[in-house]
Amino acid sequence: MVREFSKPGGMKACVKLDLRKAYDTVNRDFLCHLMLAMGFDARWVAMVRECICSPTFSVLIQGTPHGYFSSNRGLRQGDPLSPYLFTLVMEYFTCMMDLAVHSQRIVPLFRLVSPIVSHLIYADDLLVLLQPTIRGMSALSDIMEEFGRLSGLQLNREKSRVYFSSRCTQQEERAYALGVDRGELPVKYLGVPLTVNYAREQDCHSLVDFVQRRVEGWQAAGLSFGGRIELVRSVIAGITMFWFQSIQIPSATIRKVEALCADFIWRGGMHAISWDQLCRPREEGGVGLRSLHTVRKAACVKMAWRFIKGGSLWADWMASRYLRRTNFWACRIDNNFSVTFKAILRCRPVLQTAICRHMKDGTTTDLWLDPWLGSRSLLEILGEQMDREAGRGLTCSRIIRDGVWRPEGYTYTAQLAEEIRLITIDASQAEDTWSWAGPGAGGGSGHFCFRSCYDLVRTHHDHAEEVNFIWGKGVARKMQLCAYRLLRGRLMTRDTPPVWDADPGCQMCAMQCGR
Repeated sequence: MVREFSKPGGMKACVKLDLRKAYDTVNRDFLCHLMLAMGFDARWVAMVRECICSPTFSVLIQGTPHGYFSSNRGLRQGDPLSPYLFTLVMEYFTCMMDLAVHSQRIVPLFRLVSPIVSHLIYADDLLVLLQPTIRGMSALSDIMEEFGRLSGLQLNREKSRVYFSSRCTQQEERAYALGVDRGELPVKYLGVPLTVNYAREQDCHSLVDFVQRRVEGWQAAGLSFGGRIELVRSVIAGITMFWFQSIQIPSATIRKVEALCADFIWRGGMHAISWDQLCRPREEGGVGLRSLHTVRKAACVKMAWRFIKGGSLWADWMASRYLRRTNFWACRIDNNFSVTFKAILRCRPVLQTAICRHMKDGTTTDLWLDPWLGSRSLLEILGEQMDREAGRGLTCSRIIRDGVWRPEGYTYTAQLAEEIRLITIDASQAEDTWSWAGPGAGGGSGHFCFRSCYDLVRTHHDHAEEVNFIWGKGVARKMQLCAYRLLRGRLMTRDTPPVWDADPGCQMCAMQCGR
C-alpha cells in the first residue's frame, strides 16, 4: 500500500500511531462491559475481572519486598491472558474505524478494493491508511480522543507520525488537523521497513545490524563449533524468515548476512568449508544449514500457496487489487504490480508442481486455466487445439454430472478423457480445495510444510556415502562435527597443508577441534 505513494493521482497518507503505556492503562470496567456487549457469559466475565483485579504488588527496597498494594487499571504484561484481553480492547477501535469509513468521515486509500483496509493493528502497533482530507484527519483525531477516554489508551502524539505522499499539498495543515508531526519515509513497522520504492540495501541495514549484534554478543563468545552452527540454524534463520515473508530482501543484503554467519561459524578465520557446502543437507555432504537465497525463493512459494488458498485478509486484498477478474494462473506480470506480487507470479511454475486439486463439484475450478489435471491445466495439454473464446469462463462443473466425470466434447482425445475419469470426486467436501503435494508433503496430510517447500526449490546434490558413519544416533554432536571436518581434510592438525596455518607445536588435533 505504501508503494502507491510514489504513483500519480490522488493524495495519500499513512499514520503510525503510538499508544502511551498501552497495557498499563487499560480501563478494566470498559473491558468487562465490552466483553458483555460481545456476548461473553456473565460468569466468565466475572472470573476474568477477578483475575485482573485481585493481584497485589510489592516493591523491593534493598533487595527485600515491602508492602502490598493493588491496582485499579491496566493488564499485567507477561500474563498469558493479557494479549487476548488487549485484542478485545483494540477490536473496539476497529469498530470505530469501520463506522467512520462507512459514514465517509474517513476515506480509505483503496475504496474500490474489497475488503477495504483502513488500518492495521498488531498488539499496540497501529497503522492507519487514508486519504488525508482535513475532515478525515480531524475525524481520526476525534476517534483517538474518544477511544482514549473510554478505554484508557491515550495517544502519544509526541511519538506518533503521519507520512504523506509526494503529491500531497498543504501537509502542515493536514498534520495539524490530526495533531501529530510529519515524518519521512521509509519508516519501520513491526521491525520491517516501509518504503515508497522497492526495498534497497540501505533500507535493510537494521537486519544486518541485528545479525551482527547477535554473532558478536557475549552469548556467542564461549560457543563450540556445533553451538555456533545451531545458533545460525535457529536464531539467525528465524529472524531472516520473518523478513522474507514480509518484503523482498535485496540479494546484496542476503550476501552480507550470509558472510556474517560464515565468519561467525569460523570465528573470523579462514573458512575451511564453503558456505554453499555447509548449506547442503547432511545426506548430501552438508551440516543442514539453509541457504538464505533459497529460503527467499521458498518464502515466495509459500506466499503463492497462501494466495491460492485464500481465506486471509492479505490474500483477499491482493486478489481484489491485482487480479480482479483475471485468473491467477493466466495473469501476466505488469509493471504496476508490487514487487511481492511479481515474485509470487514468477513462482507459479514451481508451485504448480507441488499442489493437487481436490474436486467436489468443480464450480470453483476453471476448466482450462487451473492446473487441476495432475500438475497441468487443459490449456497446457491441448495448446492450440482448444477454442479459447468458447472455453472462456467455463468451470469443471461442465464435465461433472451427478458426481461423475462426463468429459466428452471437451478433451478431444480418448486418452485424456480416461485420465480425467481417474480423478476422484469427493462429494463430502464443502468446495473444491487445493492441497500440498510437495516432497514429503507434510506426512501425507496435504498441509503446507516449509521444509517440503525448501526441498522443492533447492539445488540437489549426490548422496554422501559417509552419512550413516558421521550422523548416526547416539553420537555426540561435537564428535559428529569433528568427524565431518576430518573426512574433508579440514581439521587444523600437523598433517594439514601450510595454508591452514596450523600450530606446528600442536601434538593432538583435539586441542584445535574447537576452532
